[in-house]
Amino acid sequence: MRRIIIAGFFLTFFSALAICQTDEKIIRMSAIADFPDLEQEGMASNRKPYGPYHVEKDLNALAGDDLNYTFHMAAAEGTFPGKTGKYTVCLNTLTERDGECVYNVYVNDERVGLFQQNPTTNEFTAPAALQWTGVEILAGAKIRVESNNWSNLKRHEANFFEYARGRWTSIDFIPEKNIDSNADQGKMIGIFEGLAPDGADADNNKVEYDPVENAYYLINSSCDQENKDDTSIFLWKNVEGDFEMEARVRLNGSFSGNGQKAGLKIRLGPGPNYESLVFGITPDGNIFSSAGGDPGWIPESDKFAVMKADMIKIAKKGNTLILSAARFGEEYTRQTLTMQSDPGSLKAGIFIFAGSNGPSRMVIARFSHVRFFGERKID
Repeated sequence: MRRIIIAGFFLTFFSALAICQTDEKIIRMSAIADFPDLEQEGMASNRKPYGPYHVEKDLNALAGDDLNYTFHMAAAEGTFPGKTGKYTVCLNTLTERDGECVYNVYVNDERVGLFQQNPTTNEFTAPAALQWTGVEILAGAKIRVESNNWSNLKRHEANFFEYARGRWTSIDFIPEKNIDSNADQGKMIGIFEGLAPDGADADNNKVEYDPVENAYYLINSSCDQENKDDTSIFLWKNVEGDFEMEARVRLNGSFSGNGQKAGLKIRLGPGPNYESLVFGITPDGNIFSSAGGDPGWIPESDKFAVMKADMIKIAKKGNTLILSAARFGEEYTRQTLTMQSDPGSLKAGIFIFAGSNGPSRMVIARFSHVRFFGERKID
């Protein structure tokens, strides 16, 4: 995979870990079962007194008190049950439409890293995951999770606005000696593991990741397509089991010719001839979906009910795929597809296609508010 600095763009590559989940156990601490201390004394990092968490049994989550402790942080503490070692810490949160809460994790009162913010979403209490790497933890250490109440001032409630409550459900500790020795960590871009150039102009593909905005830029340049294969790029990660993948997609560039598009994609293998499903937008914001490869693996879908959208999501549950689309901040419209069987493992990610049957062009897709949540094997 090639990574190229593009003039005019801010370029930083986020180094993530490729985790093999077979040799060592992943340790999960449940928010409502393993964090008995739901009230803390003293001042939080935002210089306000801590507010309490309360248990939301229907969501299996802890949530802050947004009525009595507006903009305050809540904190819960528990005892780490694992062995001394270095871990990737993954906090499993719930997104909320009315605010993007911030979270952090402390080990024996030491912060594991910078505060992280839930992604913006169209979904209420959709699962999300915030990750910190290279965290050294002693056996029996005190683990503290903090989150705040927050409003993005977008959803009215009576004479004011609704607040998000900083909900979270659990925290996973993934031993870092489980790093897959066959994975090239230097090629990771954000949450993605690989880049698959498809077509004649693979060398013109460029990818950039901005960790501050959690935004990915895919740049696809094509030459005259006459007598040549179509060209596209697919930034992917390996996925097993059920998952949700969501992003806000915007296209820019030269749109002469036909077929420019960008969006979400799943595929059974690395090459363009494998069975796949693409779901995305065209330059004018129209929604499309199409299946390729083995006929019938995924049935061709009817025209999507929503014509104009920029937020899209694919959710896989067994052999069912749920496609969702909406304008940013609005409720999703959904369509369900049934696969012939559950493929188990596949590649999921984002793609851009510069089009075909036209003059040379450059097309840029910006993927923001990227959210991915997949199953982990917890022993």
